[in-house]
Amino acid sequence: MIKILIVSHCGLTDELIRTAEVIAGHQDNLYSVKKDISDDNLVSLQERIANVLEEINDKEKGTLILTDMLGGTPCNAALPMCKRFNVEVLTGVNLPMIISALFAGKTALNAKELADKVLADGQKSIVNAKQLLMARLK
Repeated sequence: MIKILIVSHCGLTDELIRTAEVIAGHQDNLYSVKKDISDDNLVSLQERIANVLEEINDKEKGTLILTDMLGGTPCNAALPMCKRFNVEVLTGVNLPMIISALFAGKTALNAKELADKVLADGQKSIVNAKQLLMARLK
């Protein structure tokens, strides 16, 4: 089972994990690091991410890191981990991405394969629901 690390601003990580576990049950492969408002230090966030990865990263299979937004401090802190660890980093984390990662992570061969699946599923989940409904009603 591939480990999944969510890195985001404030309590978003906690709420995403809590909600995902309501849907999918308790997960032993789901971890988080959050950037608190009072913690504006990129280096300390990088250290906390590295500490978690030291504990959980599978050198062979890798770890999937999901961050909230491209260019944000969580993403910027996670990207240097690509040099130190076998990780894949995706941005724009949403609930469908996490659910996809949890289920596909059980059978994916490595973090790269899992990242490809989660990226595709996350992109498919962003739709204009009104347009979808109206097209079906015609």
